[in-house]
Amino acid sequence: MRVGYDITAIDERPSGVGTYARTLLGALAASDAGHAFVPLSNRPGAATRSFPSRMLWMQCVLPGELRRLGLDLCHYTNSIGPLGHPGSYVVTIHDMTLSLMPRYHPFRKQLLIRPVVALTARRASRIITVSEHARRDIMRLLRVPPERVCVTSEAADPIFRPVDHDEQQRVRAAHGIRGPYLLFVGTIEPRKNLARLISAWARLRADRVIPHQLVLVGGRGWHDQPIFEQVARCGFGDQVIFTGYVPRADLPGLYTGADAFVLPSLAEGFGLPLIEALACGTPAVISATPALTEVAGGAALLVDPKSIGSIAVGLERIVCDPQLRCMLHEQGLRRAAEFSWQRTASLTLGVYQEALNASTPGRSRNLYST
Repeated sequence: MRVGYDITAIDERPSGVGTYARTLLGALAASDAGHAFVPLSNRPGAATRSFPSRMLWMQCVLPGELRRLGLDLCHYTNSIGPLGHPGSYVVTIHDMTLSLMPRYHPFRKQLLIRPVVALTARRASRIITVSEHARRDIMRLLRVPPERVCVTSEAADPIFRPVDHDEQQRVRAAHGIRGPYLLFVGTIEPRKNLARLISAWARLRADRVIPHQLVLVGGRGWHDQPIFEQVARCGFGDQVIFTGYVPRADLPGLYTGADAFVLPSLAEGFGLPLIEALACGTPAVISATPALTEVAGGAALLVDPKSIGSIAVGLERIVCDPQLRCMLHEQGLRRAAEFSWQRTASLTLGVYQEALNASTPGRSRNLYST
């Protein structure tokens, strides 16, 4: 079987979607199912012709390329596919924040991407998503039947585990971290609720409750300038470290060395950095939003993301209560072990099977045979 696989989100500095696409592809290729995965991208190095615009390539160039390639099935990993797709396909929709929280996304995405997501979903043989919460949103907002929406959770890559003192010191030196610190990992953008996090942290610093630096790891995103301006106003700007994008190999050391990982997002589809932090044994403070609560499974401290006071109380508790920290350390390791990319790959192959059977009535081809 030949499966076209969308790698447009994979680049030298992948976001969460890019990490999903890359890591899942590796797990699928290692699954011994005997299938060939054909990379689809508008950039050089894929099986399709390169083209400067991803959207124009996908809608105008890719359909013709797919006819030439003669694939059995395609998997689009980043919410959209070509509306002229000449066959069966599966699409992964990570969350519905573009519809639920449009003001936290660029107007261009609202105008161009949002309607294509809906049309792609309605024409897909199957839709993959990464949490039960995201599944419910997709069914409700896109009006697709339950049997067409499947959950295949993400997981922490095996590199995410507690690392030794020397490795922690290496990454501290590499990123200018001088003392105890709280850690955020993700794109610097409004949806991540960093403005309230900075205010809560600065309040605790001003009251001399904690001595921690605040380390914000991730590439710059849309409308991030107000976040930098708030840091400049908070009175402790020299204690906030924006690392920018960091090498993947540095992340386990950054997670392990942090006194707490903090993810106060207003909405997530899954929250991959959370499961990475738990796999490193790092106590986590997260917003009490449905997807993050689902993923944490009771192994993280919940706060109200819209309350600076609630975030501050959560940070104080996790830093100042050694018993709580020890409990969350153990619970987090156990919770992270419940997820694996091998299981995700197996479930994804099952979705491919369903998609093929649905596209050809009476077809019972076994994807697991070689």
